[in-house]
Amino acid sequence: MHNPFLLKNLTSQGFRYILLNSPEQKKEYTRQNSAPERKTALPKALATESSAPKGKTPEKTFQTPVFSQGGQASGTKPAQTPFSRSPKDFSLTHARQNPRQSSQKPDTSLSAQNLLRQPILPFHAWPEEWKAIHRRCRLPEERPKLLSKQIVWTYAGLEYDLFTDRPSDRRRQLIAQIIKTLSFPKGTHIFLPYRTVTEEGTSQIAVCRAGNADYSFFWSAVDFIRPRVLVVFGGQTIEELNLPPLLPTQKHTLAPVTVYALDTIMLYAENAKENEIMMNFLKTNLKVFA
Repeated sequence: MHNPFLLKNLTSQGFRYILLNSPEQKKEYTRQNSAPERKTALPKALATESSAPKGKTPEKTFQTPVFSQGGQASGTKPAQTPFSRSPKDFSLTHARQNPRQSSQKPDTSLSAQNLLRQPILPFHAWPEEWKAIHRRCRLPEERPKLLSKQIVWTYAGLEYDLFTDRPSDRRRQLIAQIIKTLSFPKGTHIFLPYRTVTEEGTSQIAVCRAGNADYSFFWSAVDFIRPRVLVVFGGQTIEELNLPPLLPTQKHTLAPVTVYALDTIMLYAENAKENEIMMNFLKTNLKVFA
């Protein structure tokens, strides 16, 4: 066959074999075309691009969503990519890749907590004088794991009402009136002094020197009791307990304790009108703790 156009056309379509004349030529053609084709491995991205039909580009990984006038995306959802995960997905993946780091938890042990931000001496380190007050005031035997149901009361002069044979009858009558008016379950109220009486009969703030710091008995006991509420009578007591300046019937949150400030206790014992105001204040604010 001597038609060049037809010869080229048959060769391009794989029909060159029928154009061979002798058996030797056909045998040689078969041997050459039966050899395994050597291919060079290409990266996946290049292989995808090289396999695309000529004149067309491979499909893109990222797609730009089409937005309508209302701002909502319309059309098909963009293809998922390694960078299109939400922060939640990333955090889960990060936790799986770092199991040791994700298993760590903050130290929430009771010994590591001091939410009162006051110098606290743990119970096992209390001096014998403090432990005597613990027994006299009938404080809990051990520190509760959760907040207790107790309400702590304190005022200047409470040390004389508890530790001497010269208590104030008016103060004691007022305390009895408060307890009866509130009608809380037995054991709710704890009267905790922040002062002690010396052998000479004088009053002094109960502190303990340990190391290079002075520790307050009162705040150490409050941390040990873990009450919900602290009621403080009088500006002197507020100042000596290092509380912020509070006006009578003012509330202050000293996490996790809610502090209620009142006027001097003797004012309520001697003034009927002030006594009525104080009782209404306590009933209104403390009824949620009943």
